[in-house]
Amino acid sequence: MIAIASSLPPPPSSLLDAQGHPAFGAYAGEISRVSWQGLRAPSPKGKLWTALHQKGWHFVSIAGQRHLAALAIIDLGWLASCFVYVFDRQEKRFLIDAQFMGPPVLASRVSDRAGALARSSFRMPGASFTLERASHSDSWHVSGHAQGLHLNAWLDAASAPPTLCAVAPIPGGAANCTHKTVCLPATGEIRVSGITIDLAGHTAMLDHTRGLLARETSWKWASLSAPGIGLNLVEGFNGPVENVVWIGGHLSPVGAATISHDPTRPGSPWLIRTDDGKVDLEFRPEGARRQDVNLVLASSRYVQPIGTFWGTIRGDGTTSAKVDGLVGVTEDHRSRW
Repeated sequence: MIAIASSLPPPPSSLLDAQGHPAFGAYAGEISRVSWQGLRAPSPKGKLWTALHQKGWHFVSIAGQRHLAALAIIDLGWLASCFVYVFDRQEKRFLIDAQFMGPPVLASRVSDRAGALARSSFRMPGASFTLERASHSDSWHVSGHAQGLHLNAWLDAASAPPTLCAVAPIPGGAANCTHKTVCLPATGEIRVSGITIDLAGHTAMLDHTRGLLARETSWKWASLSAPGIGLNLVEGFNGPVENVVWIGGHLSPVGAATISHDPTRPGSPWLIRTDDGKVDLEFRPEGARRQDVNLVLASSRYVQPIGTFWGTIRGDGTTSAKVDGLVGVTEDHRSRW
């Protein structure tokens, strides 16, 4: 068990206070239930508005020296979605990269919990995935199958540093709550393309997000989860409230991020910095998952490169870490939903 260490305060007992105001801010730990029922500020929203603007996803990535696997279960309110991929870093290719869609409610469920008792799932013919943590369990279980992929992973939450909880106002929407957990030791296996990947020695991260979002939403994101070192940065969307680093089990906030890349040169480096100088990194892509969807009334343009981070990060005081080739992902996402 890693002792909780953070310069952030513990989360409130509830996402909304007695007057229905969101608990805006950044915290070390999990809000027990992420529900917007009873929201009264910034302004009351009708049922139709809430149904159209409520979005949620539960994402997990599991990274090792050779492979990086990721699974996302997504609920857009009017559409359910799921994607899964396994990237071979040595061969620079995807062993699987699959996307599934289905009717809302029937196909997917994103849990209203980010810790104990959480259970997010996606079910459609040919694809079935679950991401769950039983009551009083110290482990997450990630399981499922699709297109010849069989996934059975266990993630050790007891050995992870504090979870970040960030609650932010959303211009054009209402509010968003995200939880990020990093440095989770993984065990289990993935079977795909005739090979078996032993997950011992791999490290996972979790992203649980539920919010009332704007119709036009965009962000750039950088995520690193390695033994003893973690990073979560966003430019746009939640703003600097969810920008943090983890060094040696200690969670520290950092400043506003600038995440820049040349979209016309997919393999070129990304530059990632914060305005307080605590993060100065270069990200070198090795491959990327891309998805462009145009459903007339809704659209999405998305790229998530897999690669390595190089540079330095600093936490509180004199805490710092040199980052030499640690595996993670970045993302450039624009949606009209």
